[in-house]
Amino acid sequence: MDRNIILAIALVSIVTAAMRVLPLLLLSRMRLSFTLQQWLAFIPSGIMTAIVVTELLQKPAMTASGLSVSLLAAIVATLVGALTRSLFATVISGMVAFSVLQLLSWL
Repeated sequence: MDRNIILAIALVSIVTAAMRVLPLLLLSRMRLSFTLQQWLAFIPSGIMTAIVVTELLQKPAMTASGLSVSLLAAIVATLVGALTRSLFATVISGMVAFSVLQLLSWL
């Protein structure tokens, strides 16, 4: 492999690692207020919601009758998640529902 490519890969790896490790090192030494900790707890669910809603609205898989397979699978996953409170069950049920609904839409 060319020496410049190896050097570029090494530098990108170092920068990526530094971007992930430095904030953790700096924040681990700081004491955050209770209000800020509560606010930060909403970030993962907010990001996940943005990803799912964007996927549902921008390019939904549609059946021949015009129903959104993505939306129906999301509804199934939401119901399973609300009933089981299990991330694993939610993800698996959403994937299975999407696959089955997509398969049925082609029949």
